[in-house]
Amino acid sequence: MDVKSAFLNGYIDEEIYVEQPQGFIAKGSEEKVLRLKKALYGLKQAPRAWYSRIDKYFMDRGFRRSLSEPTLYIKSQGNDTLIVSLYVDDLIYTGINEKMTSKKT
Repeated sequence: MDVKSAFLNGYIDEEIYVEQPQGFIAKGSEEKVLRLKKALYGLKQAPRAWYSRIDKYFMDRGFRRSLSEPTLYIKSQGNDTLIVSLYVDDLIYTGINEKMTSKKT
């Protein structure tokens, strides 16, 4: 599964300011800058912000992070196990129970 605009979904933990984009400059505020609340493509913090957000999503839903591979998440319910692998903005789900893999949490 491809996560659309993944790097735009991360929250920034530090203060980062950017110039106003052309076409959106408010009259009388031409010298002002904008503070980012979320990541932008090309921002060096964007990949880490995305990973932190998706990691929190899985951990909040009862997944365990693999000790040997930090982008591999495992969730067990009784005899059923769901495994999710994250690679940049792609997720691969696998498991034995079709019901568990179809709802993906």
